[in-house]
Amino acid sequence: MFAKKKKKGIVIAAAVVAFLVFVAAVWSLVVSLELELTVSGSQSFDQEYGLGYVDAGAEAALESSLFKGLRIPVEVNAQVNVDPDVIGSYTAEYRAEYLWFSATATRDVTIVDTTAPVITLTEDTADFWIPGTEYAEPGFVAYDEYDGDITHLVTVEQTENIITYAVADSSGNRTTAQRVLTEGDIVPPEITLSGEQEVVVYLARPYEEPGFTATDDRDGDITPKVVVEGTVDSYTAGSYPITYTVTDSFGNTTSVVRTVKVEPAPLTEPVVPNGKVIYLTFDDGPGIHTPKLLEILRKYNVKATFFVVNTQYIHLLPEMVADGHAIGVHTGSHVYQEIYADETAFFADFKIVHDQIYALTGQKTTIMRFPGGSSNVVSDFNPGIMTRLTQLVTDYGLQYFDWNVDSKDSGRSKTAQQVFQTVVAGIGDKTCSVVLQHDILGYSVDAVERIIQWGLANGYQFLPLEPTSPNCHHTVRN
Repeated sequence: MFAKKKKKGIVIAAAVVAFLVFVAAVWSLVVSLELELTVSGSQSFDQEYGLGYVDAGAEAALESSLFKGLRIPVEVNAQVNVDPDVIGSYTAEYRAEYLWFSATATRDVTIVDTTAPVITLTEDTADFWIPGTEYAEPGFVAYDEYDGDITHLVTVEQTENIITYAVADSSGNRTTAQRVLTEGDIVPPEITLSGEQEVVVYLARPYEEPGFTATDDRDGDITPKVVVEGTVDSYTAGSYPITYTVTDSFGNTTSVVRTVKVEPAPLTEPVVPNGKVIYLTFDDGPGIHTPKLLEILRKYNVKATFFVVNTQYIHLLPEMVADGHAIGVHTGSHVYQEIYADETAFFADFKIVHDQIYALTGQKTTIMRFPGGSSNVVSDFNPGIMTRLTQLVTDYGLQYFDWNVDSKDSGRSKTAQQVFQTVVAGIGDKTCSVVLQHDILGYSVDAVERIIQWGLANGYQFLPLEPTSPNCHHTVRN
């Protein structure tokens, strides 16, 4: 009996011990438990405004320091009130609860502005500044990504030729910009005219620009920038202003005026050569036979006069001049109805050949022959035109020449022999003969050598016509 009781007591004691061990183990477990709350990422940082904000969150778990493998995830409640578009300091709060355990944590977030504002300068179209004068500010704009337009906060300071613009935004970010001024110039350029400031041009003589130069104290030679305005009508007497204007790179402008006076040429007294003279003159060329004629004249060293037309052989003019021949204006078209329509039409036709002669030879001829001669009646459709034109060309200082020996090569003289006989008969006993021929006619050119031989054998000298040669004028019939 006693043994049974003893055994029962041992069992109870063992049970108590086991219970106590269990209780101790449970207590140890409970005591070792801890709720851990961990913030993901940095707990404190700065972030540039306007970039948006995504919170990294936090993690919580119930863990035992005694039993390392024991880990129970716990839900985290977060209060994140961060405005990424407003500068300031924010705190994100995190809380976790499990049973009677709880834990809290925070994250400090500062929204900052580290971007400096931008100053934009308005382009200075003047591009220079005159020292000693107030600079005309063309303008500027200051803009900040956070504050917006802060132009009103800009400070402006000028030191000599540098203007400094400075501005700071509400976060203290500061920006500067500079405008470097080019020192300007108030001294105008100078224009120097070549030749006289007042020029006299005779009627019907082309006006040639004597030239000019322009210099500036800052820009140097600016002659190519000179603008020349004004025209000269050399066929109308009067005073014509020619204005020369130039502007330097700083806007300073200078103008000078040259006055060109168009006046009648002074009359020249004829000079009568000594002895007997033959003036060989050829109309309507140059033509296909002109080179042969030039060879004949060259062979005998005889000088002649060519009253030229604007033909396809006009390129022969320099050769004629080189050989010492005289060149005069005849006509550009030889169409009487057009030439003698009026005075303007006549001089327009005249100018065609006159300009060609000058362009090819550099000579400004003043001798001419009217188409059909001054005594022509082909102009009768315009009564009085020849009377007016002969006076006008004289006023213009031009010398017109008719002829007193007609070879009739454009009429009844159809062979070289007939041309020769007609010319010799026409010269007769004249001491001064102006012979009319046409170098566009081969048989007329073929007669020239015999005419020269006859003239030399009979004591004549052959001369080219000059402005001072004896006048040979027909009686004007219109």
